[in-house]
Amino acid sequence: MSATIFRSISPFSRLRAGAFCRSGFTLVEILIALSLLGLLTVMLFTSFHSVTRAWETGRSVIDASGHSDYLMEQLSAALRSAYTPGTGEKYGLIFLDDGDDERARDVIEWSKVGPALVGEDAEFAEVPHRIRVSITEPEGDFPGGFTVRAWRQDLQLDAFDPEEDTTELCLSPKVIGFNCRMLDPEQSRTADDEINWIDEWTKTNMLPTALELTLWMEPPEADEAPIESRRIIEIPMGALSQNPSLGASSNETSKRGTSTPVSGGGTGGGGGRLLGGRGEPMRGGQGMPPPAGAPAPMPR
Repeated sequence: MSATIFRSISPFSRLRAGAFCRSGFTLVEILIALSLLGLLTVMLFTSFHSVTRAWETGRSVIDASGHSDYLMEQLSAALRSAYTPGTGEKYGLIFLDDGDDERARDVIEWSKVGPALVGEDAEFAEVPHRIRVSITEPEGDFPGGFTVRAWRQDLQLDAFDPEEDTTELCLSPKVIGFNCRMLDPEQSRTADDEINWIDEWTKTNMLPTALELTLWMEPPEADEAPIESRRIIEIPMGALSQNPSLGASSNETSKRGTSTPVSGGGTGGGGGRLLGGRGEPMRGGQGMPPPAGAPAPMPR
């Protein structure tokens, strides 16, 4: 009887033992699980990398936009305070054209007053001074980019050379291109509906009435297009420099009872004559000939 019972139970015992031995994972199942885990890891890493790259790109675009906005505001303030100190060659706007695309290297130079582009700490910020803006290439420790040269207009030595005796200040190394176009002087006379911009300016003793400035900032990625910023800036003294009779008419009006004489951009007297602290004309506004060594714009 016992032997019969043992023989009847033994097959079930052996079956359970065999089932327990076969409860583990096979090699194929392990490989499939590892493949799925690797695929999930790649998907998570790709998503994280895409989000990080998009965040860095957005930050670079915002940073470049902030740089271009700051430069445009400085240029607007500096050009609106431009004036022509009487008569004299190369005392208006001097322009050097060098391309019209994102690699343009235009150079502009003019006379102005005020702290725009030079800072309030500059010793000549509130007196007439010349300023030149351009794009320069990196050289040694100099980062290159959008650069400014400025120097006092009067009281300079005969041997003064702005290329040698002034310091080039980099305002933004992120600018890779600068293009400037002037409003055609004939535009105001013809009053055409379509604005005519020109890319040359030979009237170096005058100012245009408006300029179109374009800055190109370096792109976030090397294979992307540069970030473009464009602005049109009106020059209050432009019309007066092209037609001095306007200043004479305004002065005659002031003599007949007008309490406030015509001023150049809010800082000078009629006809581009800047006034000193006690109402006396400064040297730069008396129509004196330009000092010896008056600079011509040269790329760095």
